[in-house]
Amino acid sequence: MRQLTVFAWSIMSGEEEPIGFDLSNPTHIFFETTKSGVQQFPQHLAIYRTPNEDWEARALWLGQLLSKQFKTNVMVPFTHPEKPHYPYYDIIFQDGESYLADDGRTECGEPDSKPVVLLGAYVLPHLLFDAAGKLIKV
Repeated sequence: MRQLTVFAWSIMSGEEEPIGFDLSNPTHIFFETTKSGVQQFPQHLAIYRTPNEDWEARALWLGQLLSKQFKTNVMVPFTHPEKPHYPYYDIIFQDGESYLADDGRTECGEPDSKPVVLLGAYVLPHLLFDAAGKLIKV
């Protein structure tokens, strides 16, 4: 099993492809950070080319790790299992702890936008991923 190789690449701002990045290599992934349209969460992190399987679980796992390690709040879009068609749920991590949130009244990019609303603590299953980005079944 080959592990993922991660590159920083601001593709949306027109930056040139990073040295060593090979589009034909499925283990080469990249990320970029941009300004977010949500005032409570001023940075947006996008990660491209990760495996399609378990993508939402991977995003939650990574969001929780980033929150805990950097002592910051992280918002990750979330599909609620009981309301899968409601598109405004998120999980917000605060110091690694998870909370269900609703951004249905938040207008991205608007200075007077309503904040994302925390609905309460939300327990997520314990997940692990390997160096290739694959879910480890425990």
